Order: sequence, then structure tokens, then C-alpha cells
Amino acid sequence: MCVLEGEVGDGRGGEEILRAGDCAAFRAGDSDGHLQNRSQVRARVLEIGSANLRDDEAQYPDFDLHATASGYFRKDGTPY
Repeated sequence: MCVLEGEVGDGRGGEEILRAGDCAAFRAGDSDGHLQNRSQVRARVLEIGSANLRDDEAQYPDFDLHATASGYFRKDGTPY
């Protein structure tokens, strides 16, 4: 994940703030890769996933969002 605009933090306290130009990686299978906008302007990030699109997915439990190669869904499976 790379920050394009704004500032983001992980929201868990004691966090490191990432600013435009900063990048971070999250361990596969870690369900707590959650970021929050920490700036007064819109934050834009570029998320980079696996080259194996069939198996690439991301979960955002704090936002009831599950992203897959097939699209975006809520926890109950309905489209986002």
C-alpha cells in the first residue's frame, strides 16, 4: 500500500503516520490491516495485491467490506 495524498494511520494507538510517498506492507492473512485518514483532506492510497487475482482478496472488518476478484461485498455476501 502506498499513500498518494493525505496522511493515514492504523488507528490502534502508538501508530506511525504514513504520508504521501510512504509505502507499507501487510502480512498475508493478517485481518488487521486497517487504516484511517489522519489528515484534514481526502486521503488516497494505492493498494497492491497478489498477481494471482483468483485468490486475491482483502477484508475490512471495521467497514463491513470484503473485496474479491469478483467485486466488493458485505460480510453477509450482499454486494457493497
